[in-house]
Amino acid sequence: MRGYRAIALTISSSIFIQFHDATALNTAVPAIARALHVPALHMDIAILANQIALVAFIPAGTVLVGRIGARNSFALALFVFLAGSLLCANAESLTMLAIARAVQGIGGAVMMPIGRLIVVRSAEKSELISAMNWLLVPGVLGPMFGPAVGGLIVQYASWHWIFLINVPIALLGIVMTFVFVPDIRENKVDRFDRKGTLLFSPCMVCFVLGLSGLTGRQPMAITVTLIVASLILGWAYYRHARGADTPVIDLSLFRVPSFRQSLVAGTCIRMTFGGAGFILPLWFQLAMHKSAAETGLLLIMTSLGALLSRLVGGQLLRFVHPRSLAVYGAAALAVMLAISATMNADWPRAVIVLLLLIQGLSLSTALMVIAPATYVDLGPERMASATNVYTTAQQVTMSLGVIAGVWTITAMRWLTDATSQDNRGYSASMLTLAMFGVVAMLIARRIDAEAMATLRPKKAAT
Repeated sequence: MRGYRAIALTISSSIFIQFHDATALNTAVPAIARALHVPALHMDIAILANQIALVAFIPAGTVLVGRIGARNSFALALFVFLAGSLLCANAESLTMLAIARAVQGIGGAVMMPIGRLIVVRSAEKSELISAMNWLLVPGVLGPMFGPAVGGLIVQYASWHWIFLINVPIALLGIVMTFVFVPDIRENKVDRFDRKGTLLFSPCMVCFVLGLSGLTGRQPMAITVTLIVASLILGWAYYRHARGADTPVIDLSLFRVPSFRQSLVAGTCIRMTFGGAGFILPLWFQLAMHKSAAETGLLLIMTSLGALLSRLVGGQLLRFVHPRSLAVYGAAALAVMLAISATMNADWPRAVIVLLLLIQGLSLSTALMVIAPATYVDLGPERMASATNVYTTAQQVTMSLGVIAGVWTITAMRWLTDATSQDNRGYSASMLTLAMFGVVAMLIARRIDAEAMATLRPKKAAT
């Protein structure tokens, strides 16, 4: 195996543990909440802490690549993730777990954009979908095995092992990185945007924490202060970025229609992924009274559908235009989420399995073309900036998906007498996520067809 395939597979094998860890944790949320003596819904802070750290430290990747090169930066990020996993395994309170998850997020903040940049730089535009498939297949396998492994660990061992199994995999990933990944260094290193970073990172942290606080877990004064602070910092960053030569997040990229539309459509789809990934394990275990192991096995179906789309997606592009594939995938996702809102404990297991399989298939099919479409009208000199923006949006919107789900469940409890064992809160959350799927479909229809046609394999291009 040579070229971009070998590089993408090596990078993705390391990123595997990040996806595996996150999905395994989702399944274990009720068990960990009981062990730490906190409500299950409050466990979202452990997920948000990881994603907030990812957003806040993404700029660090740009600095490290310029100082020590892409390969060394990726290996260092893996080591930080390993250290965070050890801290998670030894956490004795929700606060300690959230801090440890943030350490994991710091490693992931560097790992993800650098890995994506390495792969994008190694492929031509006509090879981007293939390169992304090689990059994302192990990333799909992580979420596939994560729920099952997490459920089995919780049911038959201790939740601490969810994090301890990351250690040998991370060590192997560090070795593979030095063996297979070339030592890519930038010929020209842009000046680090310190002022922009000091404005943008706190802005995102305040924004996410402020929105999550609207569920009532913290005093309203703190919530309002955080939201106002995020707006002030955001405005200050906007003014700064307009005059900066190399802003940490290049807002001028949004002037490129294909970049803007693909990013927004992908954002809506990832919100459904983040929200459903948090809501479904709670629903299955708390309201439908399924075991952790059974929940994990059911959630495998979503990842199996995603893997299936990656395996057949390249062939589909020979018969279906990439934009049409994105629209059909987003529409099917919205329908599947709406149907899932009607689930209850009496549903046959086979029906739930089929529903989750199609849900994963449609979500991944849409992202398969929407994600690389962000790069189709950009030159090589803007790839690094685009990757920073893409990765930041990816993490923020997955956080927003979790927050939207928690908001809806909390609102249903305020409006009705719904408890954690009531289907109504979870059903309303799935309907909320289905609306994001509809928005993604409408935006995907507006992406330039000619630009997206460049994503088709050369033999299939017309």
